[in-house]
Amino acid sequence: MKKIVIAALIVFSVLSSQSSAKTFVWKVEKDQKSAFIAGTIHVLREQDKSLPEAYNLAYQQADVVAFEVDLKEMMAAVFKMAHRGMYQDGTKLSDVLSPEVFQQLENFCNENGFPLKPMLEMKPTSVSVNIMLGMMMREGAKPEGIDMMFNKKARQDGKGLLALESIDDQLDALFNDDVDGDALIKSTIRDAKNADKMLDKMVSALYQGDVDTFKNDFLLPFEKESPEYYKSLIVVRNNNWIPKIEAMLATPEKELIMVGGLHLVGDIGVIEQLKSRGYTVTQMD
Repeated sequence: MKKIVIAALIVFSVLSSQSSAKTFVWKVEKDQKSAFIAGTIHVLREQDKSLPEAYNLAYQQADVVAFEVDLKEMMAAVFKMAHRGMYQDGTKLSDVLSPEVFQQLENFCNENGFPLKPMLEMKPTSVSVNIMLGMMMREGAKPEGIDMMFNKKARQDGKGLLALESIDDQLDALFNDDVDGDALIKSTIRDAKNADKMLDKMVSALYQGDVDTFKNDFLLPFEKESPEYYKSLIVVRNNNWIPKIEAMLATPEKELIMVGGLHLVGDIGVIEQLKSRGYTVTQMD
């Protein structure tokens, strides 16, 4: 999803060919056991599907592939997702946004062909997800990202599948009611106008292992502009995942753990947290 979304759907078209040859795949080792952790993007265009070879190498060595959620269950939860993204108590979007920001949203919708009426009962987080996904789909992106690609392949190949959280856990984070609606909608409108450049930059950074770009251009601005949403989508979930990841790493099987790229960078990222717990973590070429 939005990592799904706002932060996850995160301005250069192509980075320099002299950039790092690393990838967003890490090998994690401790006590003679090893696993892989790989960053994903939740939406992709057709031209983005040629992944760095490190993804396939990690997949080939894995007995089990773990994702944020059970993606098959997620596909069947469309109604639940729509329900959770809407107010159920009569609250309207105009009740939680300032008149100024609501007018900005109305202007954006009129200028970009988004119907405003269906949004009137949505939470700001749901509006944000719908706008960003809609704009990226206009650029040829589809909600069939790296995680979906490997989930399908793992099912075909008979590999074990695991999830780090339930669908309800993810929806609780995604449609958090404590988010500053004005700040989120303002940043969404701004980012949506550059959806094509943002997607180019995100794909380039992920495929070239550019951790600094992910941190400085995507993660830190997200934290600054929407701290409540950042905590809900990134911090809390990262912290909840760590013990589950450690439990996986303690098994005889070799896992490939695939999560949105934003979860892997920064001091609170999964990679740094594992390092602090004594794991040897090596970014793959």
